[in-house]
Amino acid sequence: MSSERRNDRAKARSLLDRPRLGLVWKITFWYMLLLLVTVLMLSALTFWVNREALLQEKRQALETAVSQVISGLNEGRDGQVTDIRDPDALKGKVPKGAVIQLTDPKGALIQKSGGLRLQLPVAGSEGPEIRILHGQDVYYMARPVFSGGKEVGWLQAAIDLEEIELAERVLFQQIFWLVGSALMLAVIGGLILSRQVLHPLGDLNREISRLTAEDLNRRLPLRGNGDELDQLGRNFNQMLQRLERSFKQQEQFVANASHELRTPLMVISGHADILQRWGAEEPEVVRDSAKAIGEETRTMAKLVEDLLTLAREDMRLNRVKLNLGEVVAEAAENLPFLQTRHLEYRLDDVDICGDALYLRQLTRILLENAAKYVPEDGKILLSVLKEKEEARLTVEDNGPGLPPDALERIFDRFYRVDKARSREVPGYGLGLSIAKKITTAHGGRIWAENVIPHGARFCIELPLESKAEPRNQKHERHSKRETGGKK
Repeated sequence: MSSERRNDRAKARSLLDRPRLGLVWKITFWYMLLLLVTVLMLSALTFWVNREALLQEKRQALETAVSQVISGLNEGRDGQVTDIRDPDALKGKVPKGAVIQLTDPKGALIQKSGGLRLQLPVAGSEGPEIRILHGQDVYYMARPVFSGGKEVGWLQAAIDLEEIELAERVLFQQIFWLVGSALMLAVIGGLILSRQVLHPLGDLNREISRLTAEDLNRRLPLRGNGDELDQLGRNFNQMLQRLERSFKQQEQFVANASHELRTPLMVISGHADILQRWGAEEPEVVRDSAKAIGEETRTMAKLVEDLLTLAREDMRLNRVKLNLGEVVAEAAENLPFLQTRHLEYRLDDVDICGDALYLRQLTRILLENAAKYVPEDGKILLSVLKEKEEARLTVEDNGPGLPPDALERIFDRFYRVDKARSREVPGYGLGLSIAKKITTAHGGRIWAENVIPHGARFCIELPLESKAEPRNQKHERHSKRETGGKK
């Protein structure tokens, strides 16, 4: 058995460790992906800004040269072009890596200057624009030359962009190495960071894998720094506390149920033995044993029915609009255990939405509980009142009251107060648990309190019917009822 338990723990530990390793790589992957996207976006921005800056520099140099040539040609009288064939028109005005030429209106070359050996196209548009001329990227522009309002030629200029391409290649290599280095750092840093962050989670997983139903009293160690993992451990410890309490309640419930069922079963078994030995000879024994078996069977059936009621996770209520005062009055009619008790009641007309069958059962449980502990000719007060936005059902007795430690536990399953209290009506300590379940199913709350100078009061608050129609005649029943031989 111990080896099987060790195997189960080993399997649980491996299942818990596996997601932790996967989570490390997931965090590393997303960290790497985020860093990669960031670096690529910054690199693309840097690449674009650098290219635009270099291109603007080339454009500015070429436009300055063209402006100087045009200004030189217009130095004649009244701003007229002197002579586009002047050999000094282009001298000293061509920037490095550029070419400037003058052509006549038909495109015939007049003069050309510059270190760029490139055949420019026949002028037809002014540009400027980037062109590929003879397999070479250049920045090209053309300007018409006028004299006296007449076109006398074209000024064409182009500058080589090879320097920009070279700078882009160098920058691209730098970005490539930068991205590669960033990815390596992201993987290494992500692994280290994620392992550091998830290390406490691994400790929690190992502690959890060691937990079994037998040692739910164990608690996870907390570092006390108040971070999310510390909060996770604190919440898990609270869950363990609730589980431990639930397991103890379940064990106590099973033990109590077994104990309560053992007594009627032993009685039935004893009478069965009596019938087997003397039943054939003594008819009176048969009658007595059959009666005892019937009583114990009914007792056991009632206990099983109560256990099933408590075991159901939810109650299926047949909710209808009803008058709580009328339902309570019907439930209090002709109860045999009230024959020697004085019942006083005040029942207002209060509309709620609920299940009449369960509400009658709730009323009988509270009245039966009160009848157990009041003396002969004792008094029980039953009332239904409207309190603000709630309907309040109250059952009060003048018995010995409840011990202080019983006020919180009185609704626990199989809980019984001290034996000094009267137990004229048999019970198993399940009635008030069922009452609490019925109340909770109706969206209400129930509590117990002591009455000065002596006695106990059970109070139930239920929500009112929000869409209840006003009654034509509202009335209250104020009466006093004495059951028993005095009628």
